[in-house]
Amino acid sequence: MKNIATWFTPERRQLIQAFLVTIAPLAIMFGYGTEGTWEQVLIISGAILGAVASLLNLVNVRIADWATQGWAIVRGAVYSLGTVVSPALVILGFYSEDVNTQIVTGLSIGLTALSSAIAIFANGQQQKYALAA
Repeated sequence: MKNIATWFTPERRQLIQAFLVTIAPLAIMFGYGTEGTWEQVLIISGAILGAVASLLNLVNVRIADWATQGWAIVRGAVYSLGTVVSPALVILGFYSEDVNTQIVTGLSIGLTALSSAIAIFANGQQQKYALAA
């Protein structure tokens, strides 16, 4: 996990997102999805990249602290799953694309807030252990 955490820097995360934003217009131009579909792909990818980055921030937190942070990991997993399941339910015809946009936007905002909270908490714990050492 530490190797992944050292590789998955904020700069690399931005490059991945920039790559997806760059290929979206090309994919639309060549008929691989609509503007709405690619908007959803970009929202989902941004949310997943943010969640992965936040979870990797927890790598350096001591094992004893995982019990207190378990709720955040479970919540992040639920949000990530929701951003994948909701578009699939549109394809299957359970609800419209408008409802999906509202759901994905809400989940994205929630996941972003959660990711920020996890990052702040993990950073605070790491600073406490650094000062204690």
